[in-house]
Amino acid sequence: MKLHTQGRRFLDSDREMKLLEEGVTRYNLSLGEAQATLRRSTEDAGVANQSELDRSTLQLLRTLSDQRGRIARGDFEKTANFYRGRAGTTVNETEARTRVKRLMEENDIEAKKAGFPLRTRRWYRAIEA
Repeated sequence: MKLHTQGRRFLDSDREMKLLEEGVTRYNLSLGEAQATLRRSTEDAGVANQSELDRSTLQLLRTLSDQRGRIARGDFEKTANFYRGRAGTTVNETEARTRVKRLMEENDIEAKKAGFPLRTRRWYRAIEA
C-alpha cells in the first residue's frame, strides 16, 4: 500500500477502495485490518484520504454553520480552502468548492444569503455540483 500512496498527497475514494479490495483479496486481510493498514500508511506518508478528509470537512461545516444549519459565504470559502490545503495540489480550487458543496447537499447544510443590497444565494448556485 505504501507503494501506491508514494508521491501523492491525496487518495481519492476510488483508489482507496481498490487498495482495500487488494488488501482483502490478495493479502487475505480482514476489512478492518486493510483499513488500519491503509490509514497507517497514508498517515506515515502524509497523504490525505478522501473519506477522512470528507469527514473532517463535514465537521468543520457543522461547526461553522448557525443553529438553522446554514453556512455563510466566508465560512464556505474557508472550508473550501481547508479542503484544498489538506488535499494538496491534486485538487484545484474549483474542485474543492464542488466537493464542499456536495458535502453540504448530502448533509442538509444550506447556504446563507449574502450580498448588498439584494441578499441572494447566487454565489452558491454558481458553484457547479
